[in-house]
Amino acid sequence: MQKSVIFVRMKYMRKAIRISILMLLAAFMLTGCVSKYKKIKVSSFELESVVPSSLRSANVVVAVGIDNPAPSFEVRDIEATVKQNGNVMGLVTCEPVNVDGRSNRVYHIPMQAQLAEGVGLMQLLATYKSFNPEEFSIDLHARANVAGKIGKDIDYKDVPLTKFMKK
Repeated sequence: MQKSVIFVRMKYMRKAIRISILMLLAAFMLTGCVSKYKKIKVSSFELESVVPSSLRSANVVVAVGIDNPAPSFEVRDIEATVKQNGNVMGLVTCEPVNVDGRSNRVYHIPMQAQLAEGVGLMQLLATYKSFNPEEFSIDLHARANVAGKIGKDIDYKDVPLTKFMKK
């Protein structure tokens, strides 16, 4: 009877060792993936179209080139606040974007832009007439999810617009 108890204990110990080894391998694989996620680059950014949907909002399409050496991921809850000389001009939101793994491609991303309270159409037209990208900055919030579950919030404050423009 004692032999069967020892056999059962050894059987569970083998399973525990296998699970421990699998967890270590998964941790090493995730560590390698994390370093690849740090190498993701935005290779291009271009405004493709702006179509007014009302006096205070517009539908915008941007083309964003992304060089992704990491596995695929999804970016969701994307919100950006556009500022001119520190004053909020508008809010931009968009639907979730799926970024293909190990790829270098351009994504055409539809967005919705809305003027901030206190910003009128005439002010926007005046800004357009004397547009200086150095006066603009962006606050960005998004959430990147890998495999639909593991995620990280991304927050940038006062990023100059010139950083997104072609040189």
